[in-house]
Amino acid sequence: MAQSADNPVAPPSRSPSWLMLMLLVLAFAGVRLAGLFGDLWLDEIWSLRMVEQIKSPAEIFTRLQHDNNHPLNSLYLYAVQPAEAGWVYRLFAWVTGSLAVGLAALIAHRLALRTGAGASAPVAAVMTALLTGGSYLLVHYASEARGYAPVVFFALLGFYALLRAEAAPRMRWVAVYVAACVGGLLSHLAMLQVMLGGLAWSLVALWPRRKEWRQAWAVPAWLHAPVWTFALVYYFGFVRHMEIGGGPEHRLIPVLGETAAHLLGLSVAVGGPLALPLLFACVVVTLGLMACRDARLAVFLALVIMVTPAVGLLGSDFTLLFPRYFILSAAFALLPLGWGLARLWLRGGPVRWGVALLLAAFLTGNGFSVWRLADVGRGQYREAIRWLAQASPQADIAVSSDHDFRNHAVIDFYQPAVGPGRRLFYVPADRVPRQGVHWLLLHRLDGEAPPASDVVADVHGNRYVRMQRFRHAALSGWDWHVYRHERLRPVP
Repeated sequence: MAQSADNPVAPPSRSPSWLMLMLLVLAFAGVRLAGLFGDLWLDEIWSLRMVEQIKSPAEIFTRLQHDNNHPLNSLYLYAVQPAEAGWVYRLFAWVTGSLAVGLAALIAHRLALRTGAGASAPVAAVMTALLTGGSYLLVHYASEARGYAPVVFFALLGFYALLRAEAAPRMRWVAVYVAACVGGLLSHLAMLQVMLGGLAWSLVALWPRRKEWRQAWAVPAWLHAPVWTFALVYYFGFVRHMEIGGGPEHRLIPVLGETAAHLLGLSVAVGGPLALPLLFACVVVTLGLMACRDARLAVFLALVIMVTPAVGLLGSDFTLLFPRYFILSAAFALLPLGWGLARLWLRGGPVRWGVALLLAAFLTGNGFSVWRLADVGRGQYREAIRWLAQASPQADIAVSSDHDFRNHAVIDFYQPAVGPGRRLFYVPADRVPRQGVHWLLLHRLDGEAPPASDVVADVHGNRYVRMQRFRHAALSGWDWHVYRHERLRPVP
């Protein structure tokens, strides 16, 4: 029996291929290994350094009141430290990021059933798994020791629980929804997008039954009262006291364009200007088609996808923006796209070939970014320090840079890479001695042009010659341009 919006819990007419979904989840878990083994970058190191300062897990909430502290991830870091290998710190993100692919597929299957498209449900599950599993944006953050992959997992789990809470036994899925929202909030505050969408989900369902409010409000009350009670306690106990770290300032629309490009597998330099309007148009069209069949789904997804960009537009003075802040909007945008591609696929003929070509282009474009992530990671910091040691005749190597906090934190973390009997020490930019330092590091973030000159000077007029460049993959980290003091005797 085909499912409709009026009968959202009707028995599925077709089941997804569980074997295929398991294989896809495992395959994309393997893809996510591309970023697991590279060097840790600043924000990961920063999180580790903060956790090293505390004596109990409770201090994650009472002492580490900083926006770089994603509490659930910090609890994991606290549990596994000290680890001999950096990838151990990323395992929590890798597991949750990989499981999110399977959750997205299960959600897509149910979306197709709810909208009366039971024949396309298995195809929708596969399409959505391909989109979610292959997108570089999600691959990248599924191998980074922070809270972005966990919040995507918990957000999808919360949505799946909402879809299942309408069927018996309801309270089991109510408990899952509450647990998902709590886990999501502890991962990242972006979880509020799903919580707001969940409220709208319940209100739209309650409106036709508003005269029977005593019976109708039972499940929604159990869904939302514990979640928002926890959110208030969490806000007054932790979030209100949170210190916001600094960073480069960006305008909203270019950041959204960069996010869309990394989501769709387009080059930021070439396809960046087209990525945002293309993604926006596709999402609006598919949500419009979905609304004709199930208005609740369209309202929920529109809120989750659009709420953060809308808040960004209203708060135009807030310019500390990065693509990772829109990761839930991006991940949920793939759900209606998978739903739409599945419906096109079933038309067969040339349309099916067109869908296949689109998927091939999507996976290929994202594949290039994933390959670069596997090649250079979030920065080649350890390799750079080893190179400095090999190129320096001194046992004590003096290094300065163009940004004390960022570069000093990374240099201090990887300082042991210089090897036994050597010491690499950092000299702040305002304390560079008159004779200069041995090496000068200039760092460049995504989208920043490399230094224009091969020769630069410090405040005392000492000249440095560019010797090497150490690269990074997009979204996290930076390039290092290494300059040698012109009077430093190089190692033969």
